[in-house]
Amino acid sequence: MNRHAALLSLIHFDAPISDLETRLQSFGWDSDEVVTLTRRHITDVLERFADARIDAAAVEAWANLIECREDIRLEPGQDKIVRAAIHDLANPELQGKLQDIAPRILSSLS
Repeated sequence: MNRHAALLSLIHFDAPISDLETRLQSFGWDSDEVVTLTRRHITDVLERFADARIDAAAVEAWANLIECREDIRLEPGQDKIVRAAIHDLANPELQGKLQDIAPRILSSLS
């Protein structure tokens, strides 16, 4: 799988975390931007959490795989909001439990 396909799979969260980690292991974090993470991607993940299709640990792991990657562009004009949402999702020990912060994050993304 090439970098582009692996990153698309990551931002769409279309595979288990362990599979996503394995796909990304062969690629470094430093690269030109390949894909764009949007507010919609994050909203989709939070909606899946709200529907109990994924748990808080999976959301945290997903956000950690995304956070600080240089090969993922953030939605133009919304980069601060997207960055803040990923940071909050990746750091529940700082921001609080996902069930408590999800409504605020969703509100900021709309």
